[in-house]
Amino acid sequence: MKDPIAARQDIELTLTERQVLACVARGLVNSEIADTLSIATSTVKSCLHAAFIKLRARNRAQAVILALTQEQLDLTEVFSHDELAAMWASLDQETIENVAELVKQRRERD
Repeated sequence: MKDPIAARQDIELTLTERQVLACVARGLVNSEIADTLSIATSTVKSCLHAAFIKLRARNRAQAVILALTQEQLDLTEVFSHDELAAMWASLDQETIENVAELVKQRRERD
């Protein structure tokens, strides 16, 4: 039987895997990610492959979504505070209220 702590470590993303996924979330292709992070393109591919396995993702978009929802990637690793503020400012009132309600429900649950 596998040690549960070791099993958890097997699925945690490394710093480089998180950085690569943050670049993917910004729409960069592998060569741009490699240039941005000063790593080889083959390293980008290896990190993506490892992240796909750990997250059980089928593609880049799903990997980003799963990393965010599993709290292995934070939005502030993807976007600056100014970019996040601009995104919030672009939302209509009803959407903001819906998100606020979801946040409230989650805080009550936690």
